[in-house]
Amino acid sequence: MTPGSLFLILVTVAGVSALRWSLRLAPLTTEFPAKTGLATLLAAMGAAHGFGLVDTPAGLRLAALILGPLYVFAPLLLLALVRGGRSPLAGSLVSLLYWTRTGRAAVTRLLAQAALQTGDASAARGLATAPDGLLVAQAQRLEGDWEGVLAAPLATTGEVPDNVALGYEARIEALIELGRLEEAEAETGRLKRFFEDGHDSPVAFRALSLATARLAAERGDVETVGKLLTQPLVGAAPNALYAIMARAAQRSGRYDSAQRLYAQAYAGASGALRERYAAELAALGAELPKPTTSTRLKAPVTYLLMATLVLAYLAQLLADRLIGTVGVLGQHFDASSLIAAYLQGLPGLPAADAWWRYITYAFVHGNLVHIGFNLWVLFDLGRIFERRCGWGDLVTAFFAGTVGGALLTGVMQAGQPLILVGASGGILGLAGALLASAMSRRTAADTVLLRSLLQWMALIMLFSVLPGVSLWGHVGGLLGGFAYGLLRSRIQGEVVGRVAGVASAVALALALVTAIVTVVPLLR
Repeated sequence: MTPGSLFLILVTVAGVSALRWSLRLAPLTTEFPAKTGLATLLAAMGAAHGFGLVDTPAGLRLAALILGPLYVFAPLLLLALVRGGRSPLAGSLVSLLYWTRTGRAAVTRLLAQAALQTGDASAARGLATAPDGLLVAQAQRLEGDWEGVLAAPLATTGEVPDNVALGYEARIEALIELGRLEEAEAETGRLKRFFEDGHDSPVAFRALSLATARLAAERGDVETVGKLLTQPLVGAAPNALYAIMARAAQRSGRYDSAQRLYAQAYAGASGALRERYAAELAALGAELPKPTTSTRLKAPVTYLLMATLVLAYLAQLLADRLIGTVGVLGQHFDASSLIAAYLQGLPGLPAADAWWRYITYAFVHGNLVHIGFNLWVLFDLGRIFERRCGWGDLVTAFFAGTVGGALLTGVMQAGQPLILVGASGGILGLAGALLASAMSRRTAADTVLLRSLLQWMALIMLFSVLPGVSLWGHVGGLLGGFAYGLLRSRIQGEVVGRVAGVASAVALALALVTAIVTVVPLLR
């Protein structure tokens, strides 16, 4: 397997996710999802050629390497530009990449939503390339023009379902701000029926949860608001959540809490939203919080684990460079594999059946693309897991998945010579534990999370049957994490997770140290 093939696999997996994302904005037959789908298909064909599955012409392979990542990752780049205040540049790039009116309209709608999240209504309007009632309403909502929101032509049928849900949410907030609570409750009921009528996407779930929370906040029902807003709400801006909680505290007479919550909303907002929260603080007689340059990591152990994998990879490169390949019984092995990989059926290798190899193989990777893919998945999955379950469960689920991946590989491929490397077993352990957590709670938010996890796992399993990828390492990691997740669902308490996390971290560190002090002296 070449680095180019692995890179195209990465593009293919990302492309499937990007295609689903683009279909929420436009039909498949329009330019934005069509180009995303074509780029994904090209990447898949290029990857398949690298594995000898199909004979792809050289021209198509070149197109896969250029157009694949371009149209899969371009929307992410455009979003980053908008969020960084470079909306005009993003708009110019859209014109270069997308050539039809419908294609540009879909992409600019996505970018306009990002501009609205940063509090810049004028940038959102400037990005729009076609009349868009939802965009107009959301810009007016940002500016506090509630009558304008209600007057905007917001669709209730015949539109992309996510946009219909967002339109409902905008109307409900406008009605609440205008004091028309009975109408807001009726509109929330219609949104709930829309959600239950087969439109239960993460965006629709978020819109329904936020609308319901705003109504509860107007009644001063702090407990209900807390329950609604502690669910996983994909894409919800933290400052909006703080503002809703602040309104609930204010309506219930908890003015000190309201001041603190509005201060947090103010600190995380910008543009018109920041001005609105400043006005709320002034009405409560509170001073504006002093600006700070410090930021608090919301998932510190996820980032620490990523940093550890990166440092281990750098140490692997250094060991392979300084020691080089080592010949054993006519075969040659990288030094890093002899030190830490899971080894099976390869006679003559030092400590080939050592206990620590069931753990240390997670810190060795095949190449830069291999570790890059694992870091990407860990970044996405680890932050969700740590915020939901805690750092201790994160480390333990990673440990359980790592051991489970090696154990199942040894059972299912008994007697076969192999070298197993990579952190994917541990990362799938996080997915398994998260799956068990979602299954045990069974709230509406968990139903959405469960469906997303199952779809993601299906893609990973398809990827796992490719040559050179460890199917049983992935399945074992998933099962190991799932088993730990089931156990934790029955043994409650933060202390339990922390103790397990410390024990797992010690085991990971002990395994690495033992591998180094045992094998490295034998290779000199």
